Amino acid sequence: MQAVLALSVLWALFLGLLPGAARAQDQADREPGLQQGPEGAGCRISKNAHRLALTQRHEFNGIRVFYALEGPHALYTGVDLNGNGVPDMVEDAALHLDTVRRIYLANGFRDPLRSPRFRQAETIDIDLLNFDAYSPGVADKRGLSFSAVIRYPGSSARADRCTLSIAINAALAGNHERVKDYLIPHELFHLFQYGHAMFRASWYLEGMAKWAEWVTLAENRRNPTLWSTPLPATPTELRARVFANPNPYDVRHFWNRLAELAKAGEPPMAMPDELRARRFADGSPVVRDEIWRGHALMLRILQAFGEETEAVARERGLPPYQWPDADQRDTAHNPRLMRVVQRALAASGVRHNDEIARFLAIDPAAANQN
Repeated sequence: MQAVLALSVLWALFLGLLPGAARAQDQADREPGLQQGPEGAGCRISKNAHRLALTQRHEFNGIRVFYALEGPHALYTGVDLNGNGVPDMVEDAALHLDTVRRIYLANGFRDPLRSPRFRQAETIDIDLLNFDAYSPGVADKRGLSFSAVIRYPGSSARADRCTLSIAINAALAGNHERVKDYLIPHELFHLFQYGHAMFRASWYLEGMAKWAEWVTLAENRRNPTLWSTPLPATPTELRARVFANPNPYDVRHFWNRLAELAKAGEPPMAMPDELRARRFADGSPVVRDEIWRGHALMLRILQAFGEETEAVARERGLPPYQWPDADQRDTAHNPRLMRVVQRALAASGVRHNDEIARFLAIDPAAANQN
């Protein structure tokens, strides 16, 4: 999954820039290897050799998957159960992303392609790359997502379209199975997060994206602590378990607990009828159940984060969707974001108990002090 703390480096690599360059997005037009698009277009040109090496394309409902059958980016598995000439890993990735995207939309989340930030993007692409060749520093990662609109004029397969993208590690054994369970919902949800707000706090991006993985997964009792770990009760706990947690993915316990507490007061998840019958190439269902606890609360939080994005841009005199990297990651935003979470939970209609009362009483500013 995405390593948020390394995104600046990956952003430069993604665009074909110098290795190790960690730059703010609004400085990228001065980097070697990158050309700026038309004035105000917000669609950048990339000549990244690894992306251009993906010459095979599969398309499903407007979702495009680019991959290679040979060379350094060849898929680790070419299994093709239905014999149609397209590897199952490729078909399953497109099918799952289209399914998850439609469920997100049906439940009120704003399509990143419809967001003001990404208004120039025409499609969402999946690039199946060997991460060891693409960027050795992320060789053990299963997926990445990118918050830039890009076009590739050097690729005939991509038809010079402006796109958002996620990348899946094509060389990591077992990743086909991960494509069919948590990987696609996680990376796609990052694009939805980027479309709603500019904040890059890892406790928010990764923790909430871990919650989103359950959109098509079947809930079970193999790990009860996923839903039962109490909310932080003191500023010290909030800092240790959320703001300063060294493993941002572990903050899923915080977001999952919010979802568990909120589920009683929200409507069932919306599910387009035609998605229920969808099957992966091996015959297994794409949607494992129709339980997605906390979706209404998370939507309110994301929408409010968007409002806070506008407020911060005004306060700091920033372009609405072109913040310097330091502003996106500034930990000074933590109290502001947590107050949004507290207000959303308080207004969710959930009956308050001692756990909720203690959490709502925390001053997030006190938890953000070193």
